[in-house]
Amino acid sequence: MSSIEHLVDEVARATGLGQNARKFIGVVVGYIFKQPGGVSGLVGKFEHAGLGHVAKSWLSGSPNMQSIDANQIRAALGSQDIEQLGEKSGVGMKMVAPLLATALPLVMRAITSGGALPATVPASFAGLVNGAPRRKKPFHLWRWLLPLLALLALAYCGWQSRHAAKGPPVPPPTSTASATATAPMLSFKNVGGKVDLGGVVSTVEEKASVIGAAAGAYGQDNVNAHVDVNPGVPAASWLDPLKALFAASALKTDGLRFDFKGDMLTLDTSTLPADKRAEISQLFQSRLGNVQMEGLFDKGIEALDNLKPGYGATELADALNATTVTFDNNSANLTASSLSIIDKAAAAIQGAPAGIKVEVGGHTDNVGNAGLNQQLSEKRAQAVVQALVKKGVPANRLDARGFCADHPIGDNSTEEGRAKNRRIGYTAF
Repeated sequence: MSSIEHLVDEVARATGLGQNARKFIGVVVGYIFKQPGGVSGLVGKFEHAGLGHVAKSWLSGSPNMQSIDANQIRAALGSQDIEQLGEKSGVGMKMVAPLLATALPLVMRAITSGGALPATVPASFAGLVNGAPRRKKPFHLWRWLLPLLALLALAYCGWQSRHAAKGPPVPPPTSTASATATAPMLSFKNVGGKVDLGGVVSTVEEKASVIGAAAGAYGQDNVNAHVDVNPGVPAASWLDPLKALFAASALKTDGLRFDFKGDMLTLDTSTLPADKRAEISQLFQSRLGNVQMEGLFDKGIEALDNLKPGYGATELADALNATTVTFDNNSANLTASSLSIIDKAAAAIQGAPAGIKVEVGGHTDNVGNAGLNQQLSEKRAQAVVQALVKKGVPANRLDARGFCADHPIGDNSTEEGRAKNRRIGYTAF
């Protein structure tokens, strides 16, 4: 496969454009070399928008290609150029910016593969820009006869079909996974720095943005993506925070795997060291609070799992106090990411001797109005009690209390200390 065909295939797969990728690349290349100075001129546009470092990362020889989003593309190229590119390529004004965000870095890397910044269209790309040249064909009588003979053959076949028995109907093709998906899905696997992405999202823009974010974080050559588009599935609520997470160094960890299915995340850190497992789990829990999670590695979960048969109040309280549950900002709504921890806590309380009761205490930092903080601490404690009752813990074994900022465990003068103080604590007796 030639380098041009490889580029066409790569853009087709990354954008979902399929056979239209060739035309789209041709329009993009034509646009690049309409700029004074060609590649340098286009980089200048991005520099003017404060994005020169991003555009330069796409050039051959740059170790890590940085991702770009649709809004940044619009800021660099301007609405008039975006509109013209959308019309010329046939993808429309709405889709051209997200498609460019995925395709332009690939095209720029291919154009500069020789190390130079060409000012005119390289010969190898001329066919994409101008289309394949047409040659005049000599007249041949057989070219007229063959269609006529074909028509006569079709007419004869039609006559036969009207006098022949009809065969059984041909069953429709089996639906693909992307066509039958009812929720957005995304799988991630990092093996030796090589990332595999797969799944189904609702729009080409979502597909382009997640692949672009991964390519920016791991390098275009290190990302193998097979993401389908199905307009029948809803938008992925976790997509934007996930794209931001790609920039975290913890997600570069070799062996990390995770899967989104709808609003459920299954995290697999089983092959990683304990400290890295805890770091990644905490990162996902803090950034993706709206997603229910399985596979979180939490010191509290580990402590609950390791409770010995016959454990008493002290062991139960120590394990519960090692867990971390989170709430929506300034709210008593437990995040979906905390539900798996509530499951474990409920099972541990139910497994304790019947006479043991648990007080759930809500704690805040000292920032803001003390009266409002007291109310918030009470409501959060009550929310945890209600969640535990829903999981089967008898209500008479639980009590909720709000302590406001009266029992700090961290320094309220620092953000780290205040974060420690915003917690749920447990007393077993």
